[in-house]
Amino acid sequence: MGIIVANWKMNGNPDFADNFIEEINAADSENTVVVCPPAPLLGRFRNFRYDVGAQNCFCEEKGAFTGENSPRLLREIGCKYVIVGHSERRSIFHETDDLIFKKHLAVVAENMIPIVCIGENAENRDNREKVISDQLSFFLNNPGSTDKTPCFAYEPVWGIGTGLIPSPEEIETIFAFIRNLLGDKVSLLYGGSVNAKNSSEILSRKNVDGLLIGGASLKADEFKKIIEEKSF
Repeated sequence: MGIIVANWKMNGNPDFADNFIEEINAADSENTVVVCPPAPLLGRFRNFRYDVGAQNCFCEEKGAFTGENSPRLLREIGCKYVIVGHSERRSIFHETDDLIFKKHLAVVAENMIPIVCIGENAENRDNREKVISDQLSFFLNNPGSTDKTPCFAYEPVWGIGTGLIPSPEEIETIFAFIRNLLGDKVSLLYGGSVNAKNSSEILSRKNVDGLLIGGASLKADEFKKIIEEKSF
């Protein structure tokens, strides 16, 4: 069994969500399935048979933070997971490792599961271990911060939406490095150009516990094939 997370990013509309929910509700999956739609669509998922997550939140429960999503409110409307520190949040919105760590703590405080994203861009591909270690610095310097078993998603930024992924051997090497840093209690997901053709191979690699899926999760038939795969 794996953890399969759909990140719709800023895509979809009410009709799309309703059709997606109907098709995926008919799927028979033994995996933990999580769908993270844009925040305005979360209300459409009240009758979704699998888990629902948010794509982002703020690090405070409430207050004068116009445009932000409260982790408490996300929990109250049914979210079980929250993606934290996605590469687009880091690059476009300049989120720091400190802020990402605080968001992780806020999610855990509401008894939800954070999916903390890490990964290097093309310029730092040859220096990925340092990049990953730096991104995890607040976790590594705060013993016990991962005791509630959050998820960490490794996404090579150069592979997102490009169709490029590391070799199977490279994935095993990367995940062994991350596992050595974080220990056995956490779940490690792979993201970046995942589709129905390569999902099973990626999930078969040692230390890979699941997938974070972008574009392919917007195709209900393809996402259904991935979550129904039984050879994980």
